[in-house]
Amino acid sequence: AVDEMGYMPFYAEECASMLAVTFSGGDKLMRSIYEDHRAQWDTNQAGLSHSHQHGFGLLNAWRMVNAAKIWESVPYLASYVSPVLKENWIIPLEPQQLEVTWNVTEADLELSGMRTLEHVAVTVSITHPRRGSLEIRLLCPSGMESLIGTARTMDSDPNGFVDWTFSTVRCWGEEAQGTYRLVIHDVGDKTLRAGVLRHWQLALYGSSWSRAEIKERQRLLEEAMSGRFLDADFSVPCPPGLKVPEQELYTIPVNTLKTLMLLGCFAVFWTIYYTLEVFLTRNKVAFDLTACSSGRGCPWPAKGRAPSSLEDATEMEETIPLYAGEEVGVETETEQLQEGPARACQSPGQGEAC
Repeated sequence: AVDEMGYMPFYAEECASMLAVTFSGGDKLMRSIYEDHRAQWDTNQAGLSHSHQHGFGLLNAWRMVNAAKIWESVPYLASYVSPVLKENWIIPLEPQQLEVTWNVTEADLELSGMRTLEHVAVTVSITHPRRGSLEIRLLCPSGMESLIGTARTMDSDPNGFVDWTFSTVRCWGEEAQGTYRLVIHDVGDKTLRAGVLRHWQLALYGSSWSRAEIKERQRLLEEAMSGRFLDADFSVPCPPGLKVPEQELYTIPVNTLKTLMLLGCFAVFWTIYYTLEVFLTRNKVAFDLTACSSGRGCPWPAKGRAPSSLEDATEMEETIPLYAGEEVGVETETEQLQEGPARACQSPGQGEAC
């Protein structure tokens, strides 16, 4: 964002990875309009101007619509990642500084086919008692400098940076091959212990375009953004893209439906059969109880009889009746049948025998 005076507003922060800005507000007394000339601009090796405050500049919808008339897709994204570079160097106080380097060779980029940069990322691990005192800069092979980590007076975190990734787009369009320099300043005071750069890693992202091809693309866009094609019928045809087939809804095959129906019918039949079997078995037990009480014989053996086989034992166990949820003891029923005649003989009449 930029306020009406052309300055970075109070709530924003300088950033090397900023692409562009647009109209916004600043102080309550300011309007939400301005211009972008109140920034520090640096032109990189590819001829692109970038500012830490405004990125590559203000978005202009009219120019963007003009550019869309001739826009063509850019090449695939290529990348390169260096090994983890272990350092363990102490970070001195200003005006001294710590500088480490890594050289990216042509052989390193051969596999991905990268030739020019789009953005660069640096992942660092730094121990420091107050990380807001650190200022981190990255220099691309061309010498283009990026302030990727600014000093922050309010940041008193004692944990430093643990695998923290910073990035920049200020080298967009430049040659990817060459030596990259990481420079770290400590703007704190002597009362705190010194910080240590433990390790860092460099990651490059770009394309197979050469600098000459990028220059030609810039020329075509500048020509289009002048308004040459806006009122004309001319436009670059859209690329064909990929042909994606329509997604078919999943349907259950007929044979699967038949199988499921047969299984369902079998389950219903088995449920009905089992229910009837249990019902009829319970009715049979009740009938046997009636027969037993009338003296016609009981379905279980008399007291003291031992089962003659496993099947006989199982049958004896299954035919013991239940009454009011409790077992009717066989021993009790037998004793009642045996004690009945004995009580009758205790007071016999004349001519009666026990």
